[in-house]
Amino acid sequence: MSQRRQPDIPSGRLVDSADEFADVCQSLQHVDRFGFDAEFVAEDAYSAEACLIQVATEQDIWLIDPLAGFDVKPFWELVGDKRIEKIVHAGMEDLSISFNETGNVPLNIFDVQIAAGFVGYDYPMSLLRLSRSIVGARLHKSQTLTDWRRRPLTGEQIRYAVHDVAHLIAMRDRIAARLADRKRTNWAAEEFARFSDRGTYRAERRELFWKVKGVGSLDRQGLAVMRELAAERNDLAAKLDRPPRVVLRDHLMVAIARHGMTDPEKLKTLRGIGLRAGALDRIASAVRRGLATAPDDCPEAPKVDDDTIQESTLRKLVSAVLTDYCHAEDIAVQLLATNKDIRALILTHTRGETHLGPGGLQRGWRKKEIGDLVEDVLTGQRSVRVTKDSTGPRLSIE
Repeated sequence: MSQRRQPDIPSGRLVDSADEFADVCQSLQHVDRFGFDAEFVAEDAYSAEACLIQVATEQDIWLIDPLAGFDVKPFWELVGDKRIEKIVHAGMEDLSISFNETGNVPLNIFDVQIAAGFVGYDYPMSLLRLSRSIVGARLHKSQTLTDWRRRPLTGEQIRYAVHDVAHLIAMRDRIAARLADRKRTNWAAEEFARFSDRGTYRAERRELFWKVKGVGSLDRQGLAVMRELAAERNDLAAKLDRPPRVVLRDHLMVAIARHGMTDPEKLKTLRGIGLRAGALDRIASAVRRGLATAPDDCPEAPKVDDDTIQESTLRKLVSAVLTDYCHAEDIAVQLLATNKDIRALILTHTRGETHLGPGGLQRGWRKKEIGDLVEDVLTGQRSVRVTKDSTGPRLSIE
């Protein structure tokens, strides 16, 4: 059996001047689509900092250097251009940079990682594996821990950057053809739509506290304090250009909220606090605002509600049905439903509660393709039994 030929990769051109960048943006305005990726650093700043932007069309690959001293916002504005399709792999973080830079949601996005999960590939699947499986490209992922802020870029870094986008368009076309054959183009489009939803990128300031680790241990008054604290921490982090959890650690936030600490001098004695006087005053003021919250305006504490034995059994049954369905239909089970989605469906059936998450089994293509089937199983309208075929034992739904 002959081996698939390694596809040719065009050389990339480093764009490190304002004039060259203007020419690239002018060229991109006249294409129907391009693939892109960004190498960024996110560990020590409030928002991720793009250090290199790789862009590929059918003819060219450009490596745009955001650290060369010119404004790259015009590129990010192209990501919000509805007319041009942007092709990415696991693009959430790259698209978040675009949103943060422009305030505009990305439009017309095709994510090859998501789309591949609908046509027989694992999800999430690395670019290295996906490129090899779809177009026979062998990428060398040797720069995953490199510091992309250092200049000049090495030849190895440039080769790595080029490889990251060189095959995106070819991969997109082959996956799209398989989606069309399986009549799943609309499924992928429904998933891509979340990239163009402002809520995907902008959590409400007063809802940030729910993401603090340990928040579930607080009572309602403590939650009111935490709500103010988390919002204040976020504002401080933006001002200092530091990650929120570096500005004030989660466990310190919980301790401050639990004890209602309003004295900046006492706050300063906490081990791990590295804030200056002005910032400590802001934290203390946030605590006072939380303590002054009227009881009826305090957030409801999360309800601790363990599943019954019967609900746990039903969840296992539904998981088995979904797994069997995905294997038969060549869909990545991780893309179809999370454990939270399955539990939400079970609670809707057993308690009449509705918990619609962004990818829930009770809406969109999932409800149409599998949600109603599972509901029929849960209500006894269809039965499940084990049968055997040429591949071995499997579930049969009748």
